[in-house]
Amino acid sequence: MKKLLIVDDEAEIVELVTMVLEQDDRSIFMAYDGEQALEIVREKQPDLVLSDIMMPRLDGRELCKRIRADPTTSGIVIILMSAVHKLEAADCDADGLIRKPFDISMITGLINRHLV
Repeated sequence: MKKLLIVDDEAEIVELVTMVLEQDDRSIFMAYDGEQALEIVREKQPDLVLSDIMMPRLDGRELCKRIRADPTTSGIVIILMSAVHKLEAADCDADGLIRKPFDISMITGLINRHLV
């Protein structure tokens, strides 16, 4: 069973994405800021992290950098979500970038490609 972590400071987005993704055989964890997400990453070792960039306490870019810097978590797939359209996934060493507002099928398609 694949493990996913959904991170966004907007609870509605976390709930929507979780509702769609939990229909498949997956364990889904939720976090509402980067610090909470980092704790879950270290404890649960998810296969994939889907994270917003602009969040309190620890933004998505810094979360991505910390995940990559730790040898025990560096292989986790990271997909960032952002309304900042000039940002590129490579700027944060992420595996993908989804621009907000998004179509839920974009998220499911990208996640499915990375979790094969």
